[in-house]
Amino acid sequence: MGGILPDWQIKRDIRIEPFEEGRSRPGVISYGLTSYGYDVRVADCFKVFEPYTQVAHVTDISAAWVAGIIDGEGHIRTDVGGQQRALHLSVANTNKEMLEQLRDLFQTGQIYEKKKAENYKQGYEWVVTKIQHIQEILIRVLPYLTIKRQAAQEALSKTYPRAGLPMPIIDPKNCPPRAFVDVSGQGYCIIPPNSFALAETVEYLEIPRDILCICVGKSTFARCGIIVNVTPLEPEWRGKITIEISNTAPLPAKVYAGEGIAQILFLRGTDVCRVSYADKKGKYQDQKGLTLPFVVGDGPRT
Repeated sequence: MGGILPDWQIKRDIRIEPFEEGRSRPGVISYGLTSYGYDVRVADCFKVFEPYTQVAHVTDISAAWVAGIIDGEGHIRTDVGGQQRALHLSVANTNKEMLEQLRDLFQTGQIYEKKKAENYKQGYEWVVTKIQHIQEILIRVLPYLTIKRQAAQEALSKTYPRAGLPMPIIDPKNCPPRAFVDVSGQGYCIIPPNSFALAETVEYLEIPRDILCICVGKSTFARCGIIVNVTPLEPEWRGKITIEISNTAPLPAKVYAGEGIAQILFLRGTDVCRVSYADKKGKYQDQKGLTLPFVVGDGPRT
């Protein structure tokens, strides 16, 4: 007889190591056995999606600071005509030291001395003309922009789809490891706004031949705009689960290692399947560590 497995059948029929009973743990996001499921924990090993090499080191506080400067003193201009494409970002101010900080933070652009008008302070301008650098800067500060948000969005929409411009693409057939930053050993992970991280569970699971598992996120994270996605665990799949954690919020999100991240529901079929994941030699069987997406037969990923 098919149906969802209750707690006592999960404990009896499903191999979960280490197995934890469900109980109250003050100050900890819940994990362990539940009435009709099992809450798995996230391990202290993450791959955070950070494809923008020019701004990967820029903290959220710095990004918000830069956004305030661009909102007040910045200028964004896009020139698109025929085959000619140009993107221009500049900040004008009398505070040369501040402009030097901007230049040093992003390691790009030049500072020019503006023509001094009579009875006015000497002005300076930080100018960035390299398209890829401007794109990365605008993407990094976009969540914090207010006055210049629309101008930044329009500039990105006009230049990104154009042929010949460097545009980061997430390709499931060729997902470059260099687009991810490894984070481990600190007890938590900070996921940038509108980005995601890959992680794996603390628990190792072996799914019986007549069981299919559905994984859903926990309410605690969902209420913060943090969405957890795991595809179904097929019959006779085994290993640690790779989890995708999306931060849909406009602010950085914190995920705690060693605590609950998602709930697994175990569904027993009315009959045993003819072909299991093990029978077809599934590519993610017994995966070692965090595994990026790939397609069997692909060339080497860089």
